[in-house]
Parts: sequence; C-alpha cells; structure tokens
Amino acid sequence: MLRRAGRRQASGFRVTLRRDTPRAIANGFFVPDLHAQRARSWEELQRGWDVLIVGGGITGAGVALDAASRGYRVALVERADFASGTSSRSTKLVHGGLRYLPQWQFGLVREALTERERLRRLAPHLVAPLPFVVPLYKETRRPLGLRIPAVVRPVAPLAVNIGLWGYGLLSGSDLPHRRLTAADAAGAFPGLRTDTLQAAFLYHDAATDDVRLTHAVLATARRFGAVTLNYVEATGLEPGRPVRVTVRDHLAGSTATVEARHVVNAAGVWAEDVAAGGAGGGRFRIERSKGVHLVLPMPRPRQHALVIPETDDGRLAFAVPWRGRLLLGTTDEPYTGDPDVPAATPADAAYLLDHLNRYLMQPVRSADVIAAFAGLRPLIRRGAGRTAALSRSHEVIDHGNGAISIIGGKLTTYRRMAEDTLDVLARRDGGAARCRTADLPLDGAEQPDRAAAAMAAAAGTLGLPPETALHLYHTYGARGQRVLDIARDERLEWPLAQGLPTLAAEVVYACRAEALVSLSDFMFLRSRLAVLATDHGRAAAPKVGELLAAELGWDRAERARQARAYEDALARETAFMQMPAAGSRTAT
Repeated sequence: MLRRAGRRQASGFRVTLRRDTPRAIANGFFVPDLHAQRARSWEELQRGWDVLIVGGGITGAGVALDAASRGYRVALVERADFASGTSSRSTKLVHGGLRYLPQWQFGLVREALTERERLRRLAPHLVAPLPFVVPLYKETRRPLGLRIPAVVRPVAPLAVNIGLWGYGLLSGSDLPHRRLTAADAAGAFPGLRTDTLQAAFLYHDAATDDVRLTHAVLATARRFGAVTLNYVEATGLEPGRPVRVTVRDHLAGSTATVEARHVVNAAGVWAEDVAAGGAGGGRFRIERSKGVHLVLPMPRPRQHALVIPETDDGRLAFAVPWRGRLLLGTTDEPYTGDPDVPAATPADAAYLLDHLNRYLMQPVRSADVIAAFAGLRPLIRRGAGRTAALSRSHEVIDHGNGAISIIGGKLTTYRRMAEDTLDVLARRDGGAARCRTADLPLDGAEQPDRAAAAMAAAAGTLGLPPETALHLYHTYGARGQRVLDIARDERLEWPLAQGLPTLAAEVVYACRAEALVSLSDFMFLRSRLAVLATDHGRAAAPKVGELLAAELGWDRAERARQARAYEDALARETAFMQMPAAGSRTAT
C-alpha cells in the first residue's frame, strides 16, 4: 500500500494533500506508508534472531553493526527514540581523555585515541579534528588534574608539555601540539584572560555530533540487514536456549515475545535494571553520574576549544564550539534520581559559569545562557570512591544464560566495546566470525570530497547559502543529497529557525529514513532546535508539527498532544533558568 504525496507550501506553512499521485522520494523509489512499514518491522521482529540488542544508544548501535556485519541476523529495540539517553548529552567530543593521563590510565587513553583516529577515517563527515587551547596560570594548583607541590609549580608547564607530547605519541596521529605565546592564545580563543598567564599550549582532539554518529552507525547496521525499532521496550527476559524476551510497542500498545540465541544488554544507565529483569541481576553495579552542559551564545566564530585547566574538584572542563554556539561542560556528581529525567539546576549552571569566568576578561552572565542539558554516565562501580575517579573503561559480562551485558565505556570507544562483546558471542559459536568494523566506513562517508562538492553545487541551485551545504554534509554526509532532493522536489528548502541552517526537508527525511515519530524528538534530538534556538524552537515547532502531521497522518488532536508534550519537555529542561540561584557548589 502506498501513501499519497502531499504538496507543501512554504507560505503560511500550509500542507495540502494530493490524493492523485503516489509519493516518491528523490531517487525515484516510492515510499511505503510509514505506519505499514513499522507494522512490517514489528511482525518481522517476532520471527526469531541470532542476536537481539536491548538499547538504541551508541553502544547498542555499535553492537548491532558489528553483529550484522559478521553475518548474524540482528534486531535492536529501544524503548524511546534512538540516542535519546546519554548518547545525546555528551560534550560532542571523540577524544582520548587528557585528564586520564595524570591518573596513569595509559591503556584507556591509548585505546580511545586509537578509536579517535579510526573514526576520523571511517566517518570524516562526522568526526573532524578540533584544536584546543590549554592555558596555565600562575595561580593554577592542579593543572589538568595533576597535583603539583608548590615548590615545583614554576616547572608545571614543562610537565604539561611532556604530557601533551605523550598524548600525541599514544595517538600515532598527524595532529600536532605546540606551545603558544600569550598573543597566540588570546587570538585562538578571543576573550581569554592573559594577565597571569604562565604558559599556553595547543593540542588536538576531535569533535562530533553524538546523535548523528549514532544514526550513522544504525543506518550502516541496517545496510547489513539489521532491524531497528524505536519505542519498543524489553519488559521481561526469560533465559534459555533460545532466550525469550517480552517486548512492548509503546506506539501501538502491542506486546509480543521475541526469541533470540543471544541477547545483548546495551541499555547504558538502565543496564542494571535490564539485568535484574532476567539477564542476570547482581553481577554488576552501575553508578550513575550526572554531567551538565550549558549552551552559550558565540558572537564571533571560533575554530578552537578551550580547556578549563582546573576545577575545584580537580577535574577538567571544556568550552567547545558547537553548531554556532559554545558548549560549556561538564559536571560530574553522583545521581540517584529518576534516570529518565536528569535536569540541570541553578547550582550546576553557577558552577560551570564560575569556572569559565575565571579565565575570561568579560564574564558570561547567567542571563546569557541559552539552554542546558543533563546526561548520566553509566560508570562501573568497583569499591568506594568519587564518581569523578571511577574509570571510564568498559566490561563485558557473560551471564552464561544466553544474555550478555556490555557496561561502562564512553562515546569514543563504542566500536571497541561492540567488538569485545561480539568476540564473546563468536567464541560461543565456535569463533569463526571476525570483526569487520575496524575498516568499515559508516553510512554517508562515501567519497567525502566529491559528496561535499556535489552538495554545495546542489544547494547553490536552490539558492541556499554555503553554510547550509556544510551543515547538511556534516550532519548526513553523502545522504545530505537526499535531503536536498526532498527540498527541491517538495519545495521544502526554507529554514525552520532564523539564523540556523536546519531545513524543513530534514523533517521529512527523518520520518522516511530514520523512523522519526514525535515532535519533541525532532526538536531535541534530530535538529537540536530546542537548545540551539534562542526561543527554544517555539517559533519552529508549529511548522515542524505540520510537516510531521502530513508525513505521519496525525489529526488535529494528535498535533495538539504533540505540541503539549513538547512544551512540557521544554518546561522540564529550562526549569533551572526560572529557579532562584542557590549559589555555586563543588561537585563531589
């Protein structure tokens, strides 16, 4: 059954459905009814699998790709939208973890740096080098978290220089580090205070978009035959051969039982709960640590990030250019609340602004904050200690009953985490299947130079500025051409929000290619308009709702429900901006 195409008019954002011609996307293939498409995937889910993955963040996506590319029949279920948890709330970095050097975690740093370099090759549209400025001041006591006795603080720059040299050596990359003059440092990060600057350095890591990276991995997994379903929750697990998993479709209200030879628990901060539901409770403990980021205006374009070299709790923080804004983070403190709704507080914001302002000539005020988001790290608890001191390493737990849990880790090492997980499954099955992902380009990475040039030319024919073509390439890679084709064919080349490059065509693309089903998911996850736009996307939301209604067949009542849900989500995420400030605090 085919749905009928709609002609959309930019003026007034009205949508008129035409019932006489079938809808077609730009490559000439007809698009089936999206509800029927999901129903078929739901039916297929119940046919039995080699590997069923619980969790649709970056870890679960990585496991799905590794398993599917080894030849396993793979299905993945995610109880909300893909990348809706920790995988959308990172510092947007693919990095080795500079702060782990003073903790002597050289193995973790080397592993992460190796994966950083690999992702630069496999997803150049999503993972790009980012230079960082590291300022050291005469009053700095613990540069980069390194405790230095007062008597030897004058030689602290030498210790940091050696550390950065070692960081580059461990990476084996072509990205340099060097010492900067005070003028160079201030030029690289305008507004940086230099009055008591003792030394400054430049080094490189890499920037990414965590949500887009997750979607690229999922799309690559689907190319190898994996079935991925969002808004499907695993509610129960019965170990055995095969494992039987009860799943519930939150959109349709349906429940089913899925059989799989192997079940991988990749639920992140919910992994302990999933294990307690039948995978093998009691084998590990997840410590949830809250990290908060502030989104700040960036009046002048920046190509360099800033390392905040010292925090009151002996860590690092970063100010990172991101989509025309400055991303400031992060905090690190134990979290025992509802994992579904972590939120920033006025104290979190005060803590971050206080530390940033120590290194700026002109302070950033709380009134300047555009938005904030809080995420939870799924740390492995081994003994006592602060969450900031817990290792970011990962661990594969074989429960011996058909279920496996992959816990801990970080965004940068997702591919290695998946490889280690599938190696356990391969040993169960005789060890024949070998990992292929170390050299497997991710979706959208094909012929990057040619794809970027073609996109720029196509955008130009639509009268779009070069910034829009860059946005599409760095969001979708070669798939950005499909977005431009939709924009041309359905006259959806207009931007959704003033000053931001997100196009109306991206709403349609997300529905057809990436299983978008909700207004809030587009605004918070797919486009980030909720945190990038100074009005939190309120002006764009009705336009997006209208486009979604045409794609997904929403009636007026459903559109109103979606709008209310978005306002409720905004109220939760921005509540800290209306609360009275309680003063700064020191993270534990």
